[in-house]
Amino acid sequence: MLPVACLLLLAPQALAAAPGEYGDSTEIFLVLGIIALTAVLFLTEAIPIVATAMVVPSLLVLLRIVPYADAFSGFADKWVLLFLFMFIIGDSLFQTGVADRIGATIVRFASGGETSLVIHIMLVAAVMSAFLSNTGTAACLLPIIMAISKQSGVSLKKLLIPMAFATSLGGTLTLIGTPPNGIVQSTYESMSGKTFGFFEYSKVGIFVFVGGMLFLSTFGRKLLSGRDRPEQEEETEAPAASCPEKHARPDTGKAPIAVTVFLLVVFFMAMDPIWQRLFPPLAGYFRSIPLTAYAVLGVVVLIATGVMTAEKAFRAVNWTTIFLFAGMLSLKPALISTGAADFLANGMIGATESLHLNPNYAVLAALVLVSVLVTNFMSNTATAALLAPVAMETGILLGCNPAPLLMGVALACSACFLTPVATPPNTLVLGPGGYSFRDYLRAGWLLQLIVVVILVLLVPVFFPF
Repeated sequence: MLPVACLLLLAPQALAAAPGEYGDSTEIFLVLGIIALTAVLFLTEAIPIVATAMVVPSLLVLLRIVPYADAFSGFADKWVLLFLFMFIIGDSLFQTGVADRIGATIVRFASGGETSLVIHIMLVAAVMSAFLSNTGTAACLLPIIMAISKQSGVSLKKLLIPMAFATSLGGTLTLIGTPPNGIVQSTYESMSGKTFGFFEYSKVGIFVFVGGMLFLSTFGRKLLSGRDRPEQEEETEAPAASCPEKHARPDTGKAPIAVTVFLLVVFFMAMDPIWQRLFPPLAGYFRSIPLTAYAVLGVVVLIATGVMTAEKAFRAVNWTTIFLFAGMLSLKPALISTGAADFLANGMIGATESLHLNPNYAVLAALVLVSVLVTNFMSNTATAALLAPVAMETGILLGCNPAPLLMGVALACSACFLTPVATPPNTLVLGPGGYSFRDYLRAGWLLQLIVVVILVLLVPVFFPF
């Protein structure tokens, strides 16, 4: 209910207009009803979120809103598959002990002071989560940070929330940093034929991260209570399932292969938009290769060399994310084909015009605000799946470049700071840090506002309308 309510509050003109002007009014309200039902199920977790994600395409088919092939096409979407295979490649760094050593080594460079520790921990968490699983990064850094807290005397409360928030901020730096980036990429490509480059997200994302790090290492750090829980609770380990093969002995002998595969895959993905400038004769060949192909080849090498077994590869994939990603992609054809996206987009445009605001900037601000609010209570993947088609359609109706609206949604969906259930890393540090719900709210609301301001000001600078 929350996503629909937010959109309609921001778009009162949509309620005044007749839905029939944009398409079949029955289908539009059916789609909005499915979105409302999905939001309620996500918020209440009455059924597992994977089941909720499967409800969406199933209802769309049963109600004859979207053909079967379109409703379930997300399971063949190349961006879904890219994330699937990158889970495996990223997990190889955990399996071989590389991720753990990177985290321990870099964090050790901190001088021991509170500010220095927070900055170093956030840097490590953000860089790792830009390429690896956010949850895996948080789980493997957790015991390291607990040890550092004991050695330095700095309260865990001062360190764990900044680390958890940094894993979300790190997702703004690359295409594979977080599933919402992939959702937006898929929407942009399918509706315009264009894509964002691997590191294009970091044009604005780096400012979001730096702003977040400066805030949490200074004023934000003071908002967190300095008292830890009793020692016996403080020493509680993170759930074993949250860190890949946590109790298994890493196969360090295979580490060079894992690192080489990871670096090569990321290199070819990052070079994708640069071939034209550096090697014009080869540009056409390389640009015709989907990024997913590099990831698939990397996984083949890892399995063939014994770095990963097929069983470990299957366990490495966060299937909840994959099913959620693929299932929620069915909202895209539903919102577009029924006219629901057009209906909501026109409403948002009408609302900005009635307030005599610049429609381009006002709609960007509205989309960012809705995204940062909803993503704290509902999966950020689901939030992106709902808002990306609306952002794309709004850009088309405004006659402007939709890229800034899509980028605003993608980056805003990583602003998950208000609740302990907003992301798995937030939940993971709740117990060990002895946090309360109010701790997240106290430290997160101002950071949330900072992210909104940065996005509204800088997204149009790097992605002009």
